[in-house]
Amino acid sequence: WSGRYADAFDAAQEAAERAEQMGGRLVLVTAWTQQAAVAAYTGREADARAAARAAIDTANEIRATRLAREPSITLAFLEVSLGNYSAALAVLQPFVKIFEDNGGAETEIEGGGYLPDLIETLCALGRAEEAKSFIEALERNGLRHDRPWMLAMGARGRGHMLAAQGDLAGAQRAVESALTHHQRLPMPFETARTQLLLGQLQRRRRRKPDARASLREALGTFERLNTPLWAARARTELLRL
Repeated sequence: WSGRYADAFDAAQEAAERAEQMGGRLVLVTAWTQQAAVAAYTGREADARAAARAAIDTANEIRATRLAREPSITLAFLEVSLGNYSAALAVLQPFVKIFEDNGGAETEIEGGGYLPDLIETLCALGRAEEAKSFIEALERNGLRHDRPWMLAMGARGRGHMLAAQGDLAGAQRAVESALTHHQRLPMPFETARTQLLLGQLQRRRRRKPDARASLREALGTFERLNTPLWAARARTELLRL
């Protein structure tokens, strides 16, 4: 979450080695889950898929099905990173039912970490109206519990939804609101992801100097963090200017 992917890689590698020495599949699932996350953020697609698949399959084999949740979310994030929104939705579809069954109560990052990717996916696929309940739950619970992650993700999600509905000015206001919540959220990758969306909106509104500044800032963070898939997305937007 803090963008220290090299440290995360070392910790995940050590965890996997210890799990193999212990011979327990339960701890291996946990180690593979973290390896998948690091690989997804750092753009190593094949490694991310292999580790996530191993974690999911093993969790199901040992009947620890709840442990399959996090690597599945990582797979969805990877698909979003690659722009494969249909594939992302296929992974996330089971979580939609879980969310509905819980009455939209589970929006903490530990249980609802998939929500930003689900919202972006629905909006990208022309199903923005379906994203509304997820956005409102993040906004509502974020205000109730004062959670900057929920507030930032809810506002960014509203930006995606309004943009998909053609309200670019409203979308920009929502995303600018998200950035104020990011100031309390030490997650640099997520901040850059919101800046990327802001730059896209500014470009579409023909605010070219503002768009260039937002996109360059996002690109700088993606490059510093070594998240190449998202750096490529920011470069593509800069080229469109």
